[in-house]
Amino acid sequence: MKKLYDLANLILLVLISNTVYTAYPKLAPRIPTHFNFAGNADRWGGKEGVVWLAAMAWVMTLIFYLLGHNMRRLNRKPQSLNIPYKEQFLKLPEEKQSIYWDLIKEFLAGLTVGTNLLWYLLVRGTLRIITGEMDALSFETMLPALAVMILMLIVYLRRMFTLPGKLVHGEE
Repeated sequence: MKKLYDLANLILLVLISNTVYTAYPKLAPRIPTHFNFAGNADRWGGKEGVVWLAAMAWVMTLIFYLLGHNMRRLNRKPQSLNIPYKEQFLKLPEEKQSIYWDLIKEFLAGLTVGTNLLWYLLVRGTLRIITGEMDALSFETMLPALAVMILMLIVYLRRMFTLPGKLVHGEE
């Protein structure tokens, strides 16, 4: 599943970058850079702000992947690890613990898909406002990304909270 998330993240990042790249030459010098809760632009800036939106998607993705890659190091500081059956879990061999750490990496990659989808919808919506196709950035526009993130949270938090107990008690 993680490879599917990795591919989806790569596709979304390329899509975000391509959307900004193709729209940039056509942009007005002054564009909306922030929206209030009603979806109306309440801050304006230069057109390089759209480039920063794309760059932030790449940076957020990098942060999530680095976090997933370095989570295993929490074993070095057991006091910062907050999972069920912590003491028994820490006594398990590395190969059993790695099942849990791989699930966390998979969760973070899946959550990043939702985040990148949100970035894409935000960039696309902002560009549609700039070009006059839309008046405001509606909440409904962001619903697909929010649904993906909520689904990831529900599915993976359930799996993560039951997995340490299953590993400790010999179930897989």
